[in-house]
Order: sequence, then structure tokens, then C-alpha cells
Amino acid sequence: MSKIKPVTTGQTDGIAKMANEKGLSRSGFQSWIDEGEVSRLLDVRKMKEIAEGRGARIHIVQSWVRQDRPWDEAINAAGPDTPSDYNVRKVGHIYLPTGTVAETQEHVFLNYPNGDGNWDKALELGTELKLQRAVPRGVFAVGEQHPCLHRMLGVNPMYVVATTPCTFEGSQRACGVWWGASERKACLVWVSRFGYAHDWFAFRKPSASDLKS
Repeated sequence: MSKIKPVTTGQTDGIAKMANEKGLSRSGFQSWIDEGEVSRLLDVRKMKEIAEGRGARIHIVQSWVRQDRPWDEAINAAGPDTPSDYNVRKVGHIYLPTGTVAETQEHVFLNYPNGDGNWDKALELGTELKLQRAVPRGVFAVGEQHPCLHRMLGVNPMYVVATTPCTFEGSQRACGVWWGASERKACLVWVSRFGYAHDWFAFRKPSASDLKS
């Protein structure tokens, strides 16, 4: 692996030049730094570099998540076309609420565009990126609040799978949301099924409260 070359002062001078050309004040630029926006953008850029080096790509989505939302209610909101007999409806007792406070969460989706991904590969990369495994209610919130995500990403149909699995009927499975044309369904699928070019593995960026605990 080649040695990473450091960022130069010439490059940072270029950023200052662009800010001045756009009319951003010195105090406004400093606020941008102090409020953590620069750090956040650098974190995202670094994640993208690491993911691309592993043959993956990432997409980040914000959603408002209620972890104590009733299981079937969360499913129906995420996947209004989910049949009543789908197995995903049978595992709510496994995924108990992790809290009662609703919060905005950032989910990071990992995808292998060449179709050469798999469950273990995605989990290993998620750990390298210092991400937390996503739980189903978080992914269900994405399905509800981003109904056209598949069109925005240009992947139709597609799956987004929560990376916290469960054991159901003797096998490891995971909850997810499927988008296809105008339909959305929640599902419970074998973890070995995921890794194709239309599959996205969902992780969660740690929140400030996570980092303090």
C-alpha cells in the first residue's frame, strides 16, 4: 500500500480562496469550523476513500427514528406493500426497543457495485470505519422517510438491510426494506443472501451520546 501524502498548505489556501470568492466572511468560515462541519466533511471523505479502496461505496442518509415504535406500525410505515404473513412480522419480540427518545440518526449504507460483497465483508468494513450496526427500526425509518431512495441512487430494485441479525427458524437472518418501482416491502432474509450490486448494508454513525458512554 502506498504511503498517504499529507495535505498541503497550497490546498488549504485554495479552500480559503474559494470561500472568499463566494463571499463567506471570516467569522462565518470560523463558525463552520467550530461547529464541526469541516470535521464531519473530512470524516465522510475519509470513509469514502477507505470504502473505495475495499471495492465498496457509501451513501449517508438522515432519518428521524423512534426506537419504541410498535413493531408492526414501523413495518407498515417502511413497507406499505408488506404482506401480512411475511416473516419479518414475527421477530418483533427479538428486536425490543432500545430507548424511548426519538432522535435524528445518520445511517451509512455500504454497497458493493460489482456484486462481490457479502455479510462478513461488510461487517469487517463497518468495523474499520468505526460504525455501529444498524437496528431494524432505524432502517424502517429510512424506508418510510425516503420512499424514492432507489431512484435517487439509481438502483431499482434494491435492498437496505439492518446489520443486527437474528436467529429465525434455525438460521441467521436480517431485517431490511426492499424498494422496487412504486412498491416498498419490509422483509426478513438470510444474511448469506446479501452482497449483490443492488444490496446496501446499513450501519449507524455514532451519536454524541454514544461517544460519551
